[in-house]
Amino acid sequence: MSSDDIPTLAELHAIQATLHPKKQAPKIVDRAISIDDYSGKNEKPANAYLRWNLLFTFLIFLFISSPIWIPTIPALNDFALEIVIIFTIVIHCQWIIALFNNLRYTYRLRKYASHKIELDKIPNESGIVVKHLVGICVYNEPPELLKDTIDSIACQPNAKSKITVLIGMEEGTPNKEEKKAMLHAKYDSKFERFIVTFHPRGLPGDIPGKCSNFNYASRYAVQLLRKDKDYPLGKTGNNVELLVTTGDCDSIFGDRYFDALEEDYFKLTPKQRTYTVWQSPLFYCINLDKSPFFVRVTGLMRSFFMMGFLIPWNINTMSIFSLTLKLFEDGEYTHPGYQMDDIIALIRWSLAVRKKCVIRMIPVATLSGPTSGKNYVDEWYEWARQIRRWTIGAAEVFHYFAIKAFRLPIGVSISFAFKFVFYYGFLLCIASVYGIVAPLVTPAMLNAVDHGAHGLVVPNNKCFTIIMFSFLGLQYLFFAAVVAINYLCQPVFPRQTKDETGIIRNVFHWIMMWPTLVMYCCVELVAFLEVTIRGKSVCSHNASKKDNLNSNKELESSALSEVPQRSERSNMKARMPTNPDPALHSPDDPPPEFE
Repeated sequence: MSSDDIPTLAELHAIQATLHPKKQAPKIVDRAISIDDYSGKNEKPANAYLRWNLLFTFLIFLFISSPIWIPTIPALNDFALEIVIIFTIVIHCQWIIALFNNLRYTYRLRKYASHKIELDKIPNESGIVVKHLVGICVYNEPPELLKDTIDSIACQPNAKSKITVLIGMEEGTPNKEEKKAMLHAKYDSKFERFIVTFHPRGLPGDIPGKCSNFNYASRYAVQLLRKDKDYPLGKTGNNVELLVTTGDCDSIFGDRYFDALEEDYFKLTPKQRTYTVWQSPLFYCINLDKSPFFVRVTGLMRSFFMMGFLIPWNINTMSIFSLTLKLFEDGEYTHPGYQMDDIIALIRWSLAVRKKCVIRMIPVATLSGPTSGKNYVDEWYEWARQIRRWTIGAAEVFHYFAIKAFRLPIGVSISFAFKFVFYYGFLLCIASVYGIVAPLVTPAMLNAVDHGAHGLVVPNNKCFTIIMFSFLGLQYLFFAAVVAINYLCQPVFPRQTKDETGIIRNVFHWIMMWPTLVMYCCVELVAFLEVTIRGKSVCSHNASKKDNLNSNKELESSALSEVPQRSERSNMKARMPTNPDPALHSPDDPPPEFE
């Protein structure tokens, strides 16, 4: 045999591979999505201080100071007392409307609890197959909360065949691969797909917060699903509707959230689905009975106002809501530069369809966690910090709306502006403080200008005082209704959760409702002043602590809670995760190794 007949080492390897082919590796979709697909949002240059939220602040302080300047105007001082009474009547009328809406929605929630959902019997001439993508972003919340949230999704009917869960972490998370592997090991077999992403630092246009994290994670996940040849999204011959749901990691989804969502989806025409957003009523009742009075009162009020104003008035979504992928993409996902992604969402999607988007209630209760701290002082600090963040976020959303309003039909713009300013400005920020300032300052100012504390209808200060105290008594009846609504809705809470606050504490909390609202208003006023003086620099999503909300202490590892501070930004070059993600493995495949 000549030397030319001796096979080389490479040829021997080729022959061996032909005779003994290697076992095929688990089928994994290429998830090395190029950063060119999304490299941040190029924001137009904007003034950091001269913003439309200045108008919002001006209107608030103009009105709250009206008890001082109205009595000094000769043309108005005859009506000064009547103006105070009229404004108080308007506020109480809104409370009546909110109470009516709450009773209406409470009835729907309780009635729907006994309703049998039969999706297979719903007319579906187009043969639409509904799938779900549920996105949750993780910051510094306790790992037990994240586990509870994911478990509440895993127990949904047919979760294994129609629900994809997306967990958005930050790129700088310590031991991120270990945490990712732990999540995949626990949940891969419970969902159709389970995806974990890492949000890169320093993307243009990003500010720290859930808004930028979810914007990146959802873009990544949608591309991932479209590239997955075994997933029907975007494939020829498949009529698939992907409904996107955004959630928080301190929430418990209602037992039939996604079935109820699908049922309502099929009640609408194809056109209506293009401008509809679904919202589940939120109840902040995770360990609420263990919270201080100001935290519990705020939680009860938020639920009451959601069913009373936010949903029926189409003001904005909150925390957990759903929409079609088309509307989500047309609205360019979430805005990475505005921290209140839920408040701004409805405006962005209305701009996408050039008409008013409609919020429809999903008649399934969802639980959410209130602010929480390690001690009473910490609780107070976290409570105030959360209110500050909401207020600054609302001010920024008003600026966004003002610069985009002309792209909407004029009726939609005027209606939204009126409802937004009234709710976030007058009802939440002014009403309670005005209720203290106006009855005291207005008569004093009338006496100071030698007019006398009387009006055209109100004969004297004593009569005015009696009227205002009567309104205060009526206000406490509304407060009692707030507590009652929470207890009426308890039978439909997920996992049979109950608010076990005792009678004595309930009475004390009821008495402290008005002082709590006054403190709430004061924090908001300071926040409006802060955003006015400091401008855009104060806008970031610094999530509140949830340390004492843990309802399950048995998570395998606490490593999930080790996350970076989002304020630690850098100019690190953005990059997509390139490690093979086990999200699309078959449940029978062995788990991949992590570096």
